Amino acid sequence: MIASDGRGVVFDLDGVLIDSEPLHLRAYQEVLAGYGRSLSRHEYYARFIVYSDWEVLEQLLPDPGAVETAVAAKQRRYLELMGAGPPAFADGLALLRRTDGWRVALATGSRHEEAEQLLRGLGIRDRFRAIVTADDCVRGKPDPEPYLRAAQGLGLPAGRCVAVEDAPGGVRAAKAAGMRCVGVTHSCPRERLREADLVVDDLAGVDLAGVLDGGVLP
Repeated sequence: MIASDGRGVVFDLDGVLIDSEPLHLRAYQEVLAGYGRSLSRHEYYARFIVYSDWEVLEQLLPDPGAVETAVAAKQRRYLELMGAGPPAFADGLALLRRTDGWRVALATGSRHEEAEQLLRGLGIRDRFRAIVTADDCVRGKPDPEPYLRAAQGLGLPAGRCVAVEDAPGGVRAAKAAGMRCVGVTHSCPRERLREADLVVDDLAGVDLAGVLDGGVLP
């Protein structure tokens, strides 16, 4: 028999709880300009939104030896841009507030330092029983490793967890891990999130129990 709290919800961070993708893009653009490279908004959202800083810059910089320096510069600039306080998605935070009785985790491509700073800045750090970041994984999304680690951190099988995602690669990662998944159109149109079990424009009213029990159609 499954215990009363034997169900989990795993939130992505960027694009689900905080409106940080425009700031990530700006930081990338500023760093890449120093190497004579560019990154358009369309290209970022179409190709790179799910990847870690290292994976993005490794693909965009012609000199592999420059990646480590560029990653450090991008991360510094991103934290500077976030200095005024993390811009939150009200609907994502509203859903998070409705997770009493659930085991709650975070699975993000951000670094641990960034995630901790943002969660504490929003006053929601204590909501999370487990936090999985890029620093914890050999392979990031769209590989299922971050979600499998999150389920492990919650002490639950992946099949007892619902993931909340905003990007196609994140949805694929959650589904490959064996989780049900809610996709929210904060960053991508509905058609790019169609692999999710439920796609919504607003997270505030999502019935997580219904999604977990399979009562919600895509």
